[in-house]
Amino acid sequence: MQNENREEQDTRTTDAGAKPEPPEPDDFTPRYLDAAELTFTRAEVGTARLEIEDEVCHLRVVVRQLTPLSNPEAYISIAADEDTEIGILVNPSELAPESLKIVQEELDKRYFTPTIQKIYRVKEHFGIHEWEVETERGRVTFSVRGLNQNIKQVPPARLFVTDVRGNRYDIPDYRELDAQSYHQIQRHL
Repeated sequence: MQNENREEQDTRTTDAGAKPEPPEPDDFTPRYLDAAELTFTRAEVGTARLEIEDEVCHLRVVVRQLTPLSNPEAYISIAADEDTEIGILVNPSELAPESLKIVQEELDKRYFTPTIQKIYRVKEHFGIHEWEVETERGRVTFSVRGLNQNIKQVPPARLFVTDVRGNRYDIPDYRELDAQSYHQIQRHL
């Protein structure tokens, strides 16, 4: 019994003399990335790649805005996939020009949101609403299932409409649409 106690004491003494290990990072503490250490390039297949100087190269990254409405030019999340964040880039304008261009291209692809300028008609068929609209890129027809879930209002009068394919459309202020378009919005909301 005494020998066992001595061994425990010896172990404690050895452990007490060792350097304490730093706490492991948790999944909830964001990592802020230094733009000077980041290099974005394109893979042969066209995906965005990220190299963090003296650390790692991610062969495919996902780029997202954390504050797309209030501050779209800052706070960019860089992730290894849709669920695994690498870190946050506070000010992308500090990137090298080639890297900034790739980040902007990725954001443009992700947040392609045509602006609806006119609504010709909204017709309902068995719970699916077919919209025929004019955008800055021309006339478009798309379908929306479940208006309550797929039309989001941002006060005072901005609307985001998401179609069945996941494409988003923006109506910056539905009160400023022509009378026919405004009537279509009021009828279906």
